Amino acid sequence: MYDLIPLIEAWLEQEGFAVSVLANRIEGVKKTGFLSSEKVTLFLEDYIGLCSVKIQGQTNTCTRLAEYLKSLPIKAPRSERETIIREREIVTMPCPYCKTLVSITERKCPNCGAYIKG
Repeated sequence: MYDLIPLIEAWLEQEGFAVSVLANRIEGVKKTGFLSSEKVTLFLEDYIGLCSVKIQGQTNTCTRLAEYLKSLPIKAPRSERETIIREREIVTMPCPYCKTLVSITERKCPNCGAYIKG
């Protein structure tokens, strides 16, 4: 689902819509005249292995948007064995005594043995 949101947002902006995204809801509004505008709303629901998109708005825009979504390649589902690795940032600070970089979670410097105030 989260892969679709930027694609839908870009398509709507290309079509001249002002877009707002709130969680799984995307709204687009386009001025069509002095006192008239066109509005389209999409609701995305994430399920295991698939995503559902419900479109509300003018028929012409909804049809074109549905055709665009159908033209997107299907993303292969992740296998159960696939390992997801996330980057972590380890924050360090210099030891006040020997200046060795020490993780902020450490209470004692591994180089000089000094106790570190956290």
